[in-house]
Amino acid sequence: MSNTDPESEAAQGESVGVSASEEGGGSTDEKRESVGVSIPDEHVGAFVAEVFEDVERDTTWERVVSALVADEARSEWDALVPTEQVAAVLSAAADYDERAVGRLSGIPTDRGQPTPEIRDDFEEAMRCRRNADQFRDGVASAYADGVVGDDELVAAVEEGDFDTGVIAEREDELDRVANAYDFEFRPYGGTLMHDEGEGEDEENPLEDFEAW
Repeated sequence: MSNTDPESEAAQGESVGVSASEEGGGSTDEKRESVGVSIPDEHVGAFVAEVFEDVERDTTWERVVSALVADEARSEWDALVPTEQVAAVLSAAADYDERAVGRLSGIPTDRGQPTPEIRDDFEEAMRCRRNADQFRDGVASAYADGVVGDDELVAAVEEGDFDTGVIAEREDELDRVANAYDFEFRPYGGTLMHDEGEGEDEENPLEDFEAW
């Protein structure tokens, strides 16, 4: 159930407050504890949305859904409750985080000059990174627009996948490779972690989603 670019698919082979467990779960209380501060129940949803928001983007919920869900699957998607929809989006973002880590961790840094394969792996990792961060930004927009409420958003985080440890590993690997080969990227200064921030969303379209 996807909008996948076959050509692109063929080419594919501050700490954050609401960290989930490696299995993507964890209770709301556990998530609060990972922040190190007390968050009143009535503010948890707003806090989660702020964590997901990318201040350098303006990704709408509908844009994320259009990129993720194929036309023929739209009626099935619409039958899901908001919590299930948001959980699916977060799980898709987590999948892209893991794919970015996989690409970056396999890049050696002792080659002196980057090979074409190294450049290809780096670019693919950046694409996955961009997709993941835009997905979560779309979730923040869904909350701001009232598509999903406080309880639904918190439940979606517990049901879906969101692992700040993987995101941190992604950023560490990005720094490692970019520093070794002087690859350009701009660290993201927003709430979540970092992003390359290459221009506006129009120059960085949501690309090749296939997770739902």
